[in-house]
Amino acid sequence: MGTLTMVNGKNMTLDYFESFGDMLAYANANTSKKQSDSGDRSFTETANYAEAHKLAIEGWHAVRPEVERVMSQLSEQIDNRLDMVSELEYATSGGAVDVGRWLTGEPECMFSFVPMPNERMGRVVKIFIDYGASGSFSAEFIRQRGIVLCALVDTLQKMRVACEVWGETAVTFGNRIHTTVVKLHDATAQMDIDELMFALANPSMLRRITFSIRELAGCGPSVSYGSTIHTEYAVQYGADIRIERLKESYGTMMQNPVEWVVSTIKGMQLI
Repeated sequence: MGTLTMVNGKNMTLDYFESFGDMLAYANANTSKKQSDSGDRSFTETANYAEAHKLAIEGWHAVRPEVERVMSQLSEQIDNRLDMVSELEYATSGGAVDVGRWLTGEPECMFSFVPMPNERMGRVVKIFIDYGASGSFSAEFIRQRGIVLCALVDTLQKMRVACEVWGETAVTFGNRIHTTVVKLHDATAQMDIDELMFALANPSMLRRITFSIRELAGCGPSVSYGSTIHTEYAVQYGADIRIERLKESYGTMMQNPVEWVVSTIKGMQLI
């Protein structure tokens, strides 16, 4: 049902989840699903709530080839823009032999130069993503935005920068405010790109899973869940990178994804 709390001087109802799994379990327990179980694929990407829940649990495998294709294109361009340095790495196989090590019988006598990010290892970046969007945005547009967001996370991972990824979306209805906050990825955990893709790019994350949570919180009548508003919790939590909700279709993120990813990373003084 959410907890009444104060964030940045504003009273609001907060549904807070320490993991994506906790969020899914809570949303799935809703026995009176309404709008979260309706709507066609052009709006939600899924046929019903059950399909959305299954994809969230098992991973969004069907879209993986498209995601990898786009992320590969982005990675090729982005990698050329990063100031990489080479680090000497020894192993039992490699591009050349260290004669001194070989003569002493050292098994790891082969070496190669591996591109490594400079002065970034051990860095943890906290990313807060507002995945809210008005009903005017198509499922396809939300998907494409999510691919760009995943490209940002993927690039940071390649730079050996650990990412803590959070999602938040808030609405107002009447004189009330409700916000949903969830940790999507812990910096100490292995990245699951399929799971993250669902959370960031599948419209059902908002239009089914989060709608179900809003239903449990009593947000508005059965046909409306309020108006999407600027999130508040990210500021309180100290986000390093804050991605605002979808408000327009002509921003740099969508028009030039590579420039957006690079400029975001530069803003963190990582390059």
